[in-house]
Amino acid sequence: MIRFGDLRSHFGRHVSHADEVITDVNRRRVMARAHDDSFTIAWDYPGRTLLEVRILRSSEGLAASVDDGLEQGQELVYQDVTGSFRDAPLRPDQPYFYAVFARHPGGEWVRWEEYTLPSEPASGLNDWDRLLSKAHRAVISAGPLVLCLAVLLASLVLLPAAARASGDGGAKSGDKAPSVNAAAAAAAEAAQADPTVAAVLDGTGATVDTATPWGGTAGQPAGYRLEYRWPAAQATAVDEEWPLLRADAATPEAPYDSVIYRIRAAEVTGLQVDVLLDGSRVIQVMPVDGETEFVLQEQTWTPFSWFPWFTARPWVLAPVFLLLFLLLIARAWRRSRAWNRRLPSMTRHDRQFIGRVAVLLFLLAGFAWQFYEGWYAATGPSVGTSSSAAGSLASLPLLLIPPGLFVAGLILELSSAPRRGSWGLLAVLAGAASAYFLAAAVTGATTNLNLTYYILLAVLALISVPRAFSTGKMGWSRNQPRYS
Repeated sequence: MIRFGDLRSHFGRHVSHADEVITDVNRRRVMARAHDDSFTIAWDYPGRTLLEVRILRSSEGLAASVDDGLEQGQELVYQDVTGSFRDAPLRPDQPYFYAVFARHPGGEWVRWEEYTLPSEPASGLNDWDRLLSKAHRAVISAGPLVLCLAVLLASLVLLPAAARASGDGGAKSGDKAPSVNAAAAAAAEAAQADPTVAAVLDGTGATVDTATPWGGTAGQPAGYRLEYRWPAAQATAVDEEWPLLRADAATPEAPYDSVIYRIRAAEVTGLQVDVLLDGSRVIQVMPVDGETEFVLQEQTWTPFSWFPWFTARPWVLAPVFLLLFLLLIARAWRRSRAWNRRLPSMTRHDRQFIGRVAVLLFLLAGFAWQFYEGWYAATGPSVGTSSSAAGSLASLPLLLIPPGLFVAGLILELSSAPRRGSWGLLAVLAGAASAYFLAAAVTGATTNLNLTYYILLAVLALISVPRAFSTGKMGWSRNQPRYS
């Protein structure tokens, strides 16, 4: 039962947004607050998929099931996928019963919470009395907070003086371990002094929502994880080079090695900053969901992060690839006609041999680069939590198909037979895969991985086109060339 002016919260088992993708309908955080003439319910849940929430209200009793209709005295007051609902105006002298249900769209409903607001008899107070009553309740509510703040300020002022007064033989104050609050304040000061963090927080009215300590042992130096939040009206876009820790763990782990990533994101209302107290050094910065869910547009690392103009517009190479593709098809088709064929010669054999060696080197280097970028993406930190992230099982086919096409190209190039149909199929598959990864980079988050696949597969398609039209292919031996 919740009365007007009360606050009630329900917290399911805490699950970080960083390691949840598919939302579990049974895990949630629900908060309810009753005001003098309104009732507010807000909820949150881990994961990226949205849940559909239904709220039934009645003045007679709680809904027995989600399907209770108007004949049972139930009224459907809310059904949507947003994160809060406010019911107003309400009459304090009338009881209200709320039942909250949730589901994946089209799935089975799960009963989340139920709330009862009992009726309160009219007090007969005038407006002045009501104002005094509200002020009285505010003072009572704020009393513990004011007391805690007074104790905190007194401790910050008196404890250092007491420590100095009781020091052992001139021991310096630096020999004493700093208090938790002083350490958090030092971490916040170091974070806001960092130019990258300051550039994002400037003008947002951000406040520290949580300050979580980590480390604190000889092998794990201490630090703080600060999470800033600011209003949705101040949502900002970022385009910065930020440090991210290579060890993608729940909390930072020694040796705290950071790698510089270029991050572009929109609708950012939350920021996570990890500060190493030893030297007051910021070792990690990343956007997190706050009042809004941020949209990740780019996460790149070297060498692509060196070219922000290109990573923001990866489509600029598409017309070039398409034009070369059409020109190579036209040229290969023209040269394949019988009246344009040239007789075999040793000079032509030498040129073809050099060309085949260059193609083999490209295929080997492309396969190695794809493997490296895939391993780097799968083992490195990820700002976004998309189901197609490199470390996800769902993305395994996307990681295997492009290198597989390069292996197929190696096999075909090492063969002395023309295999025109196989080369034509390889050109189509490589071109289609290149277009897919370009679309992924433009409509989703641009990463080194999809840029690598997009560029290398487009070049593989360009290499495959003339071989699909070739009438023959010479062997590797200059003394005994094979013609067909």
